[in-house]
Amino acid sequence: MGKKVLRDKRLLVACDMPPMYRTQPGQKYSYENDDVLKWIAKHPGLLMYVFDRLAQSGHIEYDSGTGKWQGVDYNGD
Repeated sequence: MGKKVLRDKRLLVACDMPPMYRTQPGQKYSYENDDVLKWIAKHPGLLMYVFDRLAQSGHIEYDSGTGKWQGVDYNGD
């Protein structure tokens, strides 16, 4: 179909994603019923890519004191 643009090799698995629905026919969209999100969740490389992008872009940060990650704007709510 489309031309492949090579960036991060962890994304290449997405080139083999079978056809599936994000919104089930006749239903309103719900992330709980999103087949694409379920497929992505079963591929750790894709999840690690998202995590790495969040960390590299400064949206989440690691606290070496607690050993935990959190959003940069998290204020305990």
